Amino acid sequence: MRHFSNRRKLLLTGAALLVSACGTSDVIPKGAGSAGAPNGGGGASAGAGSVGGTGTAGASAAAGSGGALNAAGAGAGIAGTSGASGSGASAGSAGSAGASGVAGAGPVGACGPTTPNQYPFGCKFAWGGAADEQSSLASFNYLQFMSYWVDSTISAAGTYSTCNGCNWLTSKVKNTALIPAYYAYIIGFLAHANGIVDGNQTGGKKLTTDGAALVKANRAAIVSAYGWYAKETYKVWPSKPLVWLLEGDFVQLQDAGQSSPMTMTEVGQLAADITCAIKSNMPNAVVAIDQSSWNSDDVTNGYWAAMKNANYDLVWTTGVGNNKGYIDGATNDTTYNHATATYAYLKKITGAVLVDTSAGASAAGDSWSTASETDLNSRIAEGVIGVNITGSAPSASNIDKLSGLSPLPSCQ
Repeated sequence: MRHFSNRRKLLLTGAALLVSACGTSDVIPKGAGSAGAPNGGGGASAGAGSVGGTGTAGASAAAGSGGALNAAGAGAGIAGTSGASGSGASAGSAGSAGASGVAGAGPVGACGPTTPNQYPFGCKFAWGGAADEQSSLASFNYLQFMSYWVDSTISAAGTYSTCNGCNWLTSKVKNTALIPAYYAYIIGFLAHANGIVDGNQTGGKKLTTDGAALVKANRAAIVSAYGWYAKETYKVWPSKPLVWLLEGDFVQLQDAGQSSPMTMTEVGQLAADITCAIKSNMPNAVVAIDQSSWNSDDVTNGYWAAMKNANYDLVWTTGVGNNKGYIDGATNDTTYNHATATYAYLKKITGAVLVDTSAGASAAGDSWSTASETDLNSRIAEGVIGVNITGSAPSASNIDKLSGLSPLPSCQ
């Protein structure tokens, strides 16, 4: 069984932010445009305007504080039709070309873009590695993404004064083609700050038994912390996607072994509020919610039913690449959860799946870059879009040998 500790992930921070229906937000969602990316040009008249709804010729009306989310494109924008108020403009003039990045199209709600971004790395199977201890990422240009743990500097009160993820982005990722991914372990690091240890450590209180009580006592701060971290990250990473891998084994908050377990409905609403706090402050965020491979069939189905109101993009899980489509290396057709513990089933009830090889005490070997092309093409057909090798990064030579992989299905 994996625990919060074994993959190291949970949630929180805090700062004085404007509180909205979804938790924290003072970055306004962007309007829809047919082409372009955040931070594109586009003049607008000053004043207290409203968020643009739809722009013509690829030019979205300005949104947010100072037009921070203008979509690029030539042509004159028209007045926004609806949206949250802000100090942005009400109508764009001639939009100039914007920076490369996320295309500006799709419905937008109070919690940010509502169309899932299931292919943040492109339409080919993506390879990733862990970056926390890398002094430079220049030698990893054969990978598509790099991951980083955020953020152990949280205080016991649930506040941050620094954004180490932001520093990582500006100092190491900015000048590469890599897409960054955050392992968002904010609850876990908050627990550490309050004397609660990971499940595989020695201590009087553990996340596996006291995590839910911690969350209940700090719920508002947790949501606020995610919003703060997303807002700070957006300042330094406003265009290209950034994947947020939310708390590993999140489902354990409702486990009967908790001293004060949450209901599945409460877990789903917390996920929805955290996702909203992230996306309303960082529209280019791609949010992934974790699946634990040891869940029973009933727990898996109940968990994802509870997640239906969370504005997430991806599912992420820890698993192997060479066990006939089962997530865990020890699962087979007689295992208690064999009906739901497959990539294909997870894809069916959720969406695209991103996999890792875990971290810490539960870290597994690389069964992906050493797998056959037949195995990997089967995983692609089952909904897996990429894998993060979180021990030693996969070698370029191994990946080069896998030149016959299929494109991702339904990716455009």
